Amino acid sequence: MASEKMLLYSFVGSQWAGVPHLGLAEKGFAKDEYDVKEINLIAADNFEPKYIAVNPNGTIPSLAAPNLKVPLAESVEILDFLDEARPSAPKLKPNDLPTQKKAQSIIDLVHSDRLSTDLILLQAQDAEEMRTKQISMWYKFVVNRQHKLEHWHSKLPDHPFYGKKLEENSPLYELYTSGAVPLPNHDAFYEKTRDRYRGFAIAMSELDSSLVLPYATGDTVTTADLHVVPWLSHAMWGAGCTDIHDFIPLENLIRKSAHGFEIGWRTKEWWSNMAERKSFQEVFRELH
Repeated sequence: MASEKMLLYSFVGSQWAGVPHLGLAEKGFAKDEYDVKEINLIAADNFEPKYIAVNPNGTIPSLAAPNLKVPLAESVEILDFLDEARPSAPKLKPNDLPTQKKAQSIIDLVHSDRLSTDLILLQAQDAEEMRTKQISMWYKFVVNRQHKLEHWHSKLPDHPFYGKKLEENSPLYELYTSGAVPLPNHDAFYEKTRDRYRGFAIAMSELDSSLVLPYATGDTVTTADLHVVPWLSHAMWGAGCTDIHDFIPLENLIRKSAHGFEIGWRTKEWWSNMAERKSFQEVFRELH
């Protein structure tokens, strides 16, 4: 790196970019100690070859630093790196093994497919939701991804990233670009989405039961908290919540498939505790 600073590849609309931003704030890094480079996910700039060279997964965030041979490409490893880079600040990784296991189980859960917020952002439970998605920013997101992938796959047909990613995105692109005429696979898509929402509700209840309080694993903030906050913020934002303490839009969305669902009291109390922290107020002044 030419710069002696860390370089964080980020985007305001990226869920997991919130993890290192919270980590930087919790560990007391000043703004002039690192640089941030925005990678526009809506424009699919994360699929440009120059970024794939940084992060082979084409995901946000990534972190480059003078003492790293290659950039870090996952939020979990980035947060661990930041934790070790500022030992004078309170440690985020728990010291004892049982609490480490507890924190890791919570992190694994919010990163799992069961709690993927792509469900809320991109999928639809019925035709009405699908029509809303087709006139939303997510239409542009899906279409831009498809066009970028098609472009670079044609230019670099042997590149291991583009062909596989194109296969993943194409079915969603077809659904989004079908217009008002439903495709035969729309009903199956809706049913699969409803089933996933029911699983999402179960996983949220499991998460709620896992929280110790006042923070995720007990009396101090750990790596677990800094992963759950961006995940829940993104889910709330995707569901249409505008007030950081108003869970009703998210609950109502999930209830369409998981009748009677309510976000647990532990989750709400934990969220309120986190919202009082300076790092939360700095990074999540608004849901995103």
